[in-house]
Amino acid sequence: MHDIEGLGMPNDGAVISTPSQNFLEFEPTRHRRWYERILLNTPLGRVLSLLLVALVPFYLGYGYWHSPAAPHQQLTLGLLAGAFLVNALLSRSLSQYPGGNLIAYQLAVTAGTIAVTLLAIVTLRLGYARKPLFIGFALLMGAQVVAVLLKARFRYTKFALVPGGDLTEPGNCRDFARFLTLKSPRDRRRFDALVVDMKAPLSDEWLRFIERQKGRDIPVLSGKYLNESLEGSVDLDGINRSDLRALKPNPLYLLGKRLLDVAGTLLLLPVALPLLALVALAIRLESPGPALFIQDRVGADNRNFRMLKFRSMRLPDGDESDRPRFADQEEHRITPLGRLIRRSRLDELPQLWNVLKGDMSLIGPRPEQPRFARSFDRAVPFYSYRHMIKPGITGWAQVQQGYACDVVDTRKKVEHDFYYIKHLGPVLDLLIVMKTLHTMVTGFGAR
Repeated sequence: MHDIEGLGMPNDGAVISTPSQNFLEFEPTRHRRWYERILLNTPLGRVLSLLLVALVPFYLGYGYWHSPAAPHQQLTLGLLAGAFLVNALLSRSLSQYPGGNLIAYQLAVTAGTIAVTLLAIVTLRLGYARKPLFIGFALLMGAQVVAVLLKARFRYTKFALVPGGDLTEPGNCRDFARFLTLKSPRDRRRFDALVVDMKAPLSDEWLRFIERQKGRDIPVLSGKYLNESLEGSVDLDGINRSDLRALKPNPLYLLGKRLLDVAGTLLLLPVALPLLALVALAIRLESPGPALFIQDRVGADNRNFRMLKFRSMRLPDGDESDRPRFADQEEHRITPLGRLIRRSRLDELPQLWNVLKGDMSLIGPRPEQPRFARSFDRAVPFYSYRHMIKPGITGWAQVQQGYACDVVDTRKKVEHDFYYIKHLGPVLDLLIVMKTLHTMVTGFGAR
């Protein structure tokens, strides 16, 4: 028996894991039969969908494919082709994150692409062929539905687990991934990638099997990244300080994120200001005390700031301690209105002021109370590294896990925060925005 990590085969051929932290990036390769290569060919499907969205609308609308005399045909064709390409790029990028393949989010991206295209037409006063344009948008939405359903039925990625070590077949396979545990090195079932516990002792027969798969260009993946891709969290036990240095975000991206925070907040204000006034009035009418709750929180670079929230609890009695507590220990003080605004996350609206001031971002790790932060820093490995970016009103940990009520839950939340910092980017932020809207409707994780 041999430890696969750092050990070669008898002929000194090293077995090395494919360097990837995201299983969801892999395209299925097991479909090798000729008809599968045609029917499930992604580039071919994209080309056919583009032709459907860009050309068929003119035939359905006017009875011809192309007419130089038709007004605005070229511009409309360009708008439809551009909308298709942007939608395809965003959809593929979104599918690389946990939950990004769900049909609701994929269709939301398509609807958003169509809305932005229409906004550009109105803002720039572009001439367009009305009937083909709207037929094309309908076909784009239909093509997106077909693509998502086809991927769910046929184009999911199948991962084979090499037995041994701590690998177990997930009971709840998500995001169009399936898992199977191999019975022996002579297992004939088809798969797209191997998942191996690199520290597990494996026999020579299994090592030769892994080498054969690598020779067939089958990716061999380390098992420690399994949860990272499926759960959207980074295992704190599997990282070290050199990994954390590599996680430091790009300053240029952070500058762009700050500009988006300001612009997004200003765009939200026309809707947010009336809500702020109504909620504040309702709180004052329901129970005595101020409408706002102001508390010290830990921000970027471990600097404290004053965070604003709507008050959702009655004021404490004189004999109640003012020491920091988890919210589940204070549920007896939550008012009926407070429970409603917590569930809908309206209690977070005043933090738009913190965003404008630069203390917070719209999206980022949740800011913690200083005393809790000091306690967690001692109990949770690398806890303080989550403060390398600004905290957010919403974030990946908030929409994936919800409320944390003890150190164990906080550790899980930090693992989600590290995933966000590691994969920081506009598409992940877009997914968080959509998950946040879902959370506001369902009340997921509220306390």
